[in-house]
Amino acid sequence: MKFSLEYLWKCILSGIIYIPVTLKLALIPLALAIVFGTLIALARIFKVPVVEKFFKIFVAIYSGIPGVVTMLIFHLIYLSLFKPAKNGIMLLAYFTFTLGRTIVVSESVRGAFLSIPKGQYEASYACGLSTFQTLKKIIIPQVIPVALPALTNNTLGSIKNTSIVLVLGIVDVLNGATIPCADTYSYVEGYVAAAIIYWVINAIVEFFLVHLEKHLSKKK
Repeated sequence: MKFSLEYLWKCILSGIIYIPVTLKLALIPLALAIVFGTLIALARIFKVPVVEKFFKIFVAIYSGIPGVVTMLIFHLIYLSLFKPAKNGIMLLAYFTFTLGRTIVVSESVRGAFLSIPKGQYEASYACGLSTFQTLKKIIIPQVIPVALPALTNNTLGSIKNTSIVLVLGIVDVLNGATIPCADTYSYVEGYVAAAIIYWVINAIVEFFLVHLEKHLSKKK
C-alpha cells in the first residue's frame, strides 16, 4: 500500500473543518466537570452526610468503566426511551463526557484540597472567618496552582477522548479526516491526518496551560 502525501493533505483539510465540533465536545463538558467535580470534592472533604458516601462509592465504580462502554450503555438507553434525533445524540455525548470528566476532575481537585494543611483551616476559623470565607480567601487560591497540572492533563485527555463519538455516528475530527478515504478505501492517510490534527490541538492547548501554570506559580 502506497502512502500518499497529497491524499494525506486532503484528509487533513477534511478533518480541520470539524475541529469546532471536537473542541465543543471536549471543553464544554470539561467546564461543567470543573464545577460539579469541585462540588463533589468539597462534599467528600467536609463529609456531608449521605452525599459523601454516595459519591465515594459512585466514583469508585464509575471510574473503573471505560468511557466508550458507558457511552454505548447510555446510547442504548436513549434509543429505548426516545426517538433518535441529531440534537439528542449530541446531548447524549455531552452528558457522557461531562459525567466521565466530573469523576476524574473531582479526584484531582480533592487531592489538591487535601494537600493544604488542616492548620490553615483552623487558623482561619480562629480569626473569625466562616467556612465559605476560608475557602474563598485562603484555601482556593492555594488549590488552583496545585490542581492546574492535573487539570491540564484532563484537558488534553478530554480532547483526545472525543474520538469515541465515532460509536454514535457524530462527525468530529477523526470521522472528518477519514471522509475522503471512502473514495479509495485506504484509511491510513485518514488516521494519520487525524493524529496530526489532535497532536497540533493538544500542543497549542498545553502551551497556553503550561504558561498559565508558571504564571500562577510566580504569584505564590
